[in-house]
Amino acid sequence: MHTQEYIQGAYLTKELTGLVTFKDFQKLMKKRKRSVDDLVDLFHGKLEENRDFFERAMSCQRRNSETRRFEDLSGVVIPYKSVCQFYYKEKHYQEDLDGEKTA
Repeated sequence: MHTQEYIQGAYLTKELTGLVTFKDFQKLMKKRKRSVDDLVDLFHGKLEENRDFFERAMSCQRRNSETRRFEDLSGVVIPYKSVCQFYYKEKHYQEDLDGEKTA
């Protein structure tokens, strides 16, 4: 199921617009058996504070320092082009694997 976004008279899927949410990322990385440590190693030197970022992305939450409660980050869009590109590479690889299993 694709979330659609209405832009200038046309409906575009998230994939066409390049948007990847924390929830999308978490779901695929769990399916691909990628851990936070794996992601930190893969993106070493590419992102500042990448461990903190990937921990938030994989848990889809963060602790609010004022209320000390956890906030849901499932709908947050990943702002890093390199992470989004990695997501789509992994997604296509997983789709190919899933296609082989059904064939």
